[in-house]
Amino acid sequence: MRYVLDPALRAELTRKSDWRGAWETAKDWLLISAGFAISVIWPHPLAWLASLLLLAAGQAGLAILQHEASHRSLFASARLNDLVGDWLAAQPLLQNMAGYRAYHMTHHRLAGTADDPDLIMTEQYPVSPASLRRKLLRDVSGLTGIKSVIGLIGMQIGYWHYELTGRVVRAEPRPQGIRGFAGAFMARKSWIAWLWQAIFIGVLTALGHPEVYLLWLIAFLFVLPVCMRVRQIADHAVVADPHSTDALMHARSSRASWWERWLLAPHNEHYHLEHHLLPTAPCWNLPRLHEALANDGVIPAQNQGGSLVSVLKQATR
Repeated sequence: MRYVLDPALRAELTRKSDWRGAWETAKDWLLISAGFAISVIWPHPLAWLASLLLLAAGQAGLAILQHEASHRSLFASARLNDLVGDWLAAQPLLQNMAGYRAYHMTHHRLAGTADDPDLIMTEQYPVSPASLRRKLLRDVSGLTGIKSVIGLIGMQIGYWHYELTGRVVRAEPRPQGIRGFAGAFMARKSWIAWLWQAIFIGVLTALGHPEVYLLWLIAFLFVLPVCMRVRQIADHAVVADPHSTDALMHARSSRASWWERWLLAPHNEHYHLEHHLLPTAPCWNLPRLHEALANDGVIPAQNQGGSLVSVLKQATR
């Protein structure tokens, strides 16, 4: 018998807030602004390292905001979810809201089944320690990031179907000729993504430090892929039953440490089981949902992780 959440608590936990959504968005952009500012003010290797971590944390946060907006849980206003989710979260990361939403809703609809598009990223676990090291090495070497950028550009012009698992699926029907690809690029509003890159470069150039933009690229190509992989493993790998459609069985809730909440799982993303159980709950309400589930004792031990990094040990047994 499936767990049923109290209707009054459900209504409370799914209540949206425009001001809270604005604050969650502002936090990530403050991190990004600080990341650029530190190295502009103090061009020093220590400042570059601090900038790199701040920018990576901001990028990880934008990825979660895109996710929140795809569920229309970031703002009470549907228009704000779409506008902020696209312009201020998805596009700076070379993605687009419409494509991500369609892809991600398929994941939720089919989670726990063989047709879940995200299953390919976690179904092979547990793996050997050597296998996991090879995967992480591909991430920190930039190979994963470069492959991702190539894939995102292909999706922007309509050459490939929108997919975030690394699989390459040709879009059908494909655009024909340069005009067709340009039309797909404009229809997906992908020009916004490159406008953001131009804005970053333009502002930094005006401040006399265009080279600081390289830190944004390094964070995107070398650090963010590691964050994403660790999070994917913590969220859905080696769970109690990955082939159950019950969210309590196919997703994990983790007790992330402070630095993991900052860099790997911003906006309470580590409460992933809670998110799958109640996808329309705003991220700031997930701790309360976790408390309710813990009090009722319904989270399987296998799906209650420690820190996100500690889950890697389970994934390499």
